[in-house]
Amino acid sequence: MGYPIIERPVLGSDGWPLSGATQGSVVQFDRAIGMLRSAPGDAVQAAAMALRLAPSFIMAHIVMAHALKADDPTIGRAANRLLAWLPATDREKSHLAALGDPMPVAALQRLVRRWPGDALAISLLSEPLTVE
Repeated sequence: MGYPIIERPVLGSDGWPLSGATQGSVVQFDRAIGMLRSAPGDAVQAAAMALRLAPSFIMAHIVMAHALKADDPTIGRAANRLLAWLPATDREKSHLAALGDPMPVAALQRLVRRWPGDALAISLLSEPLTVE
């Protein structure tokens, strides 16, 4: 008697679906990616804002973990375990796995081959993180 509600996934600026995201949180997520390489502290703040808008937005958690990982490499493995319960696509699960991978560059290269144009993976592969 009614019509089913068809939810369209929220897409990132790179065109890939983002689990748990809202349109507003994606704006902050994209800002965080843009700042990740040059200003990890600012990236953490932008990711935190995205998470205030969408607490189960797994990719915002992942961006934050990458930014924090610049100061503490153990964060990658811990985040991998702590975030595993969140809903995620296969691409997002690959990002989560790359966080704890002992060879993250190879994991990110595989990710880009499978999901071309992935903005976070491309950003992470571009150059080493600088610490503020």
